Amino acid sequence: MTKNDSRGMPHRPREARSANGLHTQWLLRRWDHIVKLAEAGFDETSIGCPACDGTEGLDARDELESLMRRGGRRAERISVQAKALDERILRATSPQPFSPVDGNWWRYRNLD
Repeated sequence: MTKNDSRGMPHRPREARSANGLHTQWLLRRWDHIVKLAEAGFDETSIGCPACDGTEGLDARDELESLMRRGGRRAERISVQAKALDERILRATSPQPFSPVDGNWWRYRNLD
């Protein structure tokens, strides 16, 4: 008998956790959305109006990067998914002139 059975309480198994958590899944979906737009040739993040330019997908990639830098098994899982998307966006875009080599490279890309 388990401890719960001895008290007359039914055993409640914990719900299975998702691999990355809901927020992380949202971040990966948002980054995937930006990648798909770049592959289609539409740059949602640069419409010409500084006040209107959306950076939500780029902000999501920033948060993914911070999660990956923490290390651990979760970071490895996130890294595998993010790196696959990164490779796709690198193929769909080119670097901006005079962009920094290190750091947030995804913020300094042009549509080809």
